[in-house]
Amino acid sequence: MTQAAKRFLIVDDDKTNNLITKMAIKKSLSEVEIVEFIVPEAALEYIKAEYLKHPKEDKTTILLDINMPTLNGWEFLEEFDTFTESIKRQFNIYILSSSIDLGDIQQAKVNPLVIDFIEKPLNKTVLSQIFS
Repeated sequence: MTQAAKRFLIVDDDKTNNLITKMAIKKSLSEVEIVEFIVPEAALEYIKAEYLKHPKEDKTTILLDINMPTLNGWEFLEEFDTFTESIKRQFNIYILSSSIDLGDIQQAKVNPLVIDFIEKPLNKTVLSQIFS
């Protein structure tokens, strides 16, 4: 039996960081599916449509930036929290941010939807800790 592919949704308006993140994931893990969104609202629509109609058995990892122009990471989480439990339980959410604001880090750590705060750029060491 083959191992299921690990799924990632990258929600970040920074295309350069998304490229770095995708490269780190692909170099660190085999069998991955990555969907990238530079517009957070599009990610929310995708999640509603895809994960309600086609539930996933294995969890999908969301790597979510905080500072985005149309909808920031905290607002994204507020919208995500309105989804049904059947959708929410299909995800592990990590904040992936270059923010050095201790308030952001603390807010991520106390948010029940967020697993952890990861400092950009994503690297192999962090990925191995997440998936060990």
